[in-house]
Amino acid sequence: MTDSSRTTTVHEAYSFACLSCGHGWEQEYEIEHRVDPADPHGPPLVRYHAGGRQVPSPLTHPRCVDCEGRRVRVMRSGLVAAAERARH
Repeated sequence: MTDSSRTTTVHEAYSFACLSCGHGWEQEYEIEHRVDPADPHGPPLVRYHAGGRQVPSPLTHPRCVDCEGRRVRVMRSGLVAAAERARH
């Protein structure tokens, strides 16, 4: 990312489990990495998007979608779905 106008977008998914209410869910993200034109040699600017809107980083600001709790475990994608399949 040497060109200051360059943007790279990656897709990632995570599983989440709320340690307060027990709710589990999965979410996909588009993660945009851009070079800051004001500081082209500094760290990239990172923006997370879910459902077509910008959201806080799920890695640094996780919040339960059910109870709004902040005690959330972030895991690799597929774990919540696997637990649901095993339970049924």
